[in-house]
Amino acid sequence: MALKPVLKLKVDELFLRWITENDTQAMLRENLRQLLHGEPLTATYPTSSSRANNKAQSPRVRPGSPPLSSNKLPSPRSPRRPLTQKNNHRNGTSKTLSNGSSSNSKDKDNNSVLKDIRDKELEKENTNINVHNNNVSQNIDTLTTSLKESRTKKKDNSSKQIKSVIPNANIPKFHFPMGRPSDKDDTEDVLLRVSQEFSKIEGGKAYKQHMAVITKTCGLPLYWKCPLFMACGGTKQGFITYQMFSSAWKRLSQTCHDHAALFVVLLAKPGTNYLEDDDLVPLIQDVVDTHPGLTFLLEAPEFHSRYVNTVIARIMYCVNRSWTGRVTIPEFRKSNFLRILSILEDEDDINQITDFFSYEHFYVIYCKFWELDKDHDLYIDKTDLARHNEHAISTRMIDRIFSGAVTRGKTFEEGKMSYPEFVWFLLSEEDKKHPTSVEYWFRCMDIDGDGLISMYEMEYFYEEQMQKMEALGIERLPFEDCLCQMLDLVQPELQLQIALKDLKRCKMTNIFFDTFMNLDKFLEHEQRDPFANLRDLENDAPEPTDWEKFAAEEYETLVAEEGANEQEEIHYEDDFEPDDDDILVGGGGDMRPSDPIQGRTGGNPSIHSIEDDIYDFSNSSTY
Repeated sequence: MALKPVLKLKVDELFLRWITENDTQAMLRENLRQLLHGEPLTATYPTSSSRANNKAQSPRVRPGSPPLSSNKLPSPRSPRRPLTQKNNHRNGTSKTLSNGSSSNSKDKDNNSVLKDIRDKELEKENTNINVHNNNVSQNIDTLTTSLKESRTKKKDNSSKQIKSVIPNANIPKFHFPMGRPSDKDDTEDVLLRVSQEFSKIEGGKAYKQHMAVITKTCGLPLYWKCPLFMACGGTKQGFITYQMFSSAWKRLSQTCHDHAALFVVLLAKPGTNYLEDDDLVPLIQDVVDTHPGLTFLLEAPEFHSRYVNTVIARIMYCVNRSWTGRVTIPEFRKSNFLRILSILEDEDDINQITDFFSYEHFYVIYCKFWELDKDHDLYIDKTDLARHNEHAISTRMIDRIFSGAVTRGKTFEEGKMSYPEFVWFLLSEEDKKHPTSVEYWFRCMDIDGDGLISMYEMEYFYEEQMQKMEALGIERLPFEDCLCQMLDLVQPELQLQIALKDLKRCKMTNIFFDTFMNLDKFLEHEQRDPFANLRDLENDAPEPTDWEKFAAEEYETLVAEEGANEQEEIHYEDDFEPDDDDILVGGGGDMRPSDPIQGRTGGNPSIHSIEDDIYDFSNSSTY
């Protein structure tokens, strides 16, 4: 039966009141939470009695049906008068009263009928509301059951899918930190060949001089012989046996699957998977002792430690791209060091190997350091470094170098620069296109360390350049014009700020850095043909790097100066009488060390004893 419009509006009003009550809201939230978690519905709407106990009923809400009670409630009709009162009244009065009472009783009867009708309507409304609530609860129950059924079906389907997918899933391994294992295991073949070589050795004991053949038998580069000898335990006993080699080779074959991983494991300290500078000393010392291009150094042992430390510093400069002082396996894979090390056995002229091992490059670096280190304490300070290349480097840049921006680590001392740190400086100064050099000078120019070179930082370094130009009487270029040129040169992604990736992308970073730190090179760039840089960029043919050009020119200059000095000494000795020879021998002075490489051309290098050599790094803590 459809509700009348008035009753329908009333039901809607009651429903809205019910749905906005706090108890109703709490019940619905709890039911919704239980539905979402698949729990059975336990929250029910509080009864009228509980609500009455909890809080007073609003006077605006119409009360429901009265509760049943054993005590009879008074009738809505007025109580009858006692009979004694009727007898005391007169007839007239009784009639009038009876007439009035009869009329009043009729009105009361009509009111009682209306009250009963209202009560019945309220009962119907309450029953309709209860029916509506029951329907809502039934709908919620059906929803929960349907949700549970759907979840169980989904779980069943997902379990079926997992069972059907897992057997078919075959994701191959893609990360091999120790190298990709080979499909064919040749460990036994290598051991068989090595056993034949051990059988040829008297007593079955292989010393260092036997390791060249054994290393080549294993398929390794020749100059891995010293690391392999050490890994097999030869350092303690001075020799290795086949059993020692076999156990070590099986262990290495199980864990190392490429040359980079094997090289690191051979030289690394126990429990580490990286190489530090001191781990490379035995390898480089073995190159000095056995390479045919360095045999002349056997007569000048004081140069051994200098050469070894220079090569190690160059290795760390080029290979250790993370600036941690620890060369990892991935860094060896990305570098060309292992390839250069394998080329050493095929090239007798060590100077042809311009990467890392060139003796000429070492001699140039060492002589530059010798000229600056006047007190010969193995360290140079700001004053010493300022004299480099006739005060070409700005003082503000020198302050940044000594601030710890690039000279950090275990060798760092406040206000001091060690020999390995000088190697990094010289390589960065002469070849500003090298990736490490770009990072080196970017660290120096990034004063606030925010990863960007701002206009303020560029102006800070350019101010000193303008002061030098004024002192030399050169027309200075305003900073605004210089800034426009540099931004056009680098073309940074961010406006008026230069990031490291912008400089690495630029092919003329040497011009950028020289503008703010090296006035001589800056003026050289300004006077150069502007189209020469474009021709250099368009030339695809391989050419020597800036460092290789500088080292070749400097070496020729040093050799020419040393030859001229020898000629002067010869003429100077002829001017003395024979009796004055003792005075010449007793004379001294700080002189640059002579080049023992001339011993190959018939010269007699001046060799000093190791006890008197202040540059013997063999017992130094530099490395």
